[in-house]
Amino acid sequence: MYRVFLLLTVLLSAQVLATTDDNRGELEDVVEEGSVEAFVAKAITHAKATVKDTSLEAISDALRPYDKAYFPASEQPLPTVLFFHGCSGPTASHEQDWAKRFNDAGIGLVAVDSYKGRGIEWRQACDFKVMTPWQRSADILATIEDIKADPRVDADQLYLAGFSHGAVTIWAALAQASTRTPPIGLPEWPEVGFEQHVQGAFMFYGTCMQPWTTDVDAAMFLGTDDRYIEEETCQAYEPKHPQQAGALTVKIYPGATHTFDHANPNRANIEAGSKYDPDATEDAWKTMLKMIEGNR
Repeated sequence: MYRVFLLLTVLLSAQVLATTDDNRGELEDVVEEGSVEAFVAKAITHAKATVKDTSLEAISDALRPYDKAYFPASEQPLPTVLFFHGCSGPTASHEQDWAKRFNDAGIGLVAVDSYKGRGIEWRQACDFKVMTPWQRSADILATIEDIKADPRVDADQLYLAGFSHGAVTIWAALAQASTRTPPIGLPEWPEVGFEQHVQGAFMFYGTCMQPWTTDVDAAMFLGTDDRYIEEETCQAYEPKHPQQAGALTVKIYPGATHTFDHANPNRANIEAGSKYDPDATEDAWKTMLKMIEGNR
């Protein structure tokens, strides 16, 4: 059952979905029958009727006390990666492993916890009861607005890194920035200078959905043995990516699984059959570093 909901998490092009226990059987049926589109339409209707309006300030109040910031010693502000976890929640070792790589290269990292300040239990998010990507994308906007004031950060050299649910959240933000459509829960698109400040986006084991045109370069990292993600979706999307958008690179690693870059995966990842792939992780790292170094 968990697999079905996680699959939907990365495939839906909806805005917010709240499910009940009765929806579980229905969801299995629609996935089997291929009628996900109708299910999505129903979910959007429900979301519009139930999600309450909020503000960037309220989002910041929920997020900022639980940020984990990793910066090397430096007398100058540094390019900084904003790090968004998957639906199973933050994994400290995962954040720390990536932070070491970035810090050793003179790059900061700020890991954002979308759950703790809101009292969200991870299964609720994986089941789409709360905090779906088209709502969670507001966390990206609030973090961009807040991080500008950090003297350690070069605010014009921000990068987004997201994993699974976090990757879909980034894709949602790119699409919303393209049309200035606010994340669900925000009454209007906030003027945070998205394109000015964000220079790149790194999406691990997410999926490719509606086109976006914002001028942000991006890379998608996928594995052929990912039981949740169909890499063919991004293979089909890549040649159709709008020319006026930032460049999109799709990297597909043979034999790699979901969460292939977790050297010490959490229990949910282990139960999902994920395996660490050091070669794929190293290639993803080199791809990210090349983009960041090219913008310095």
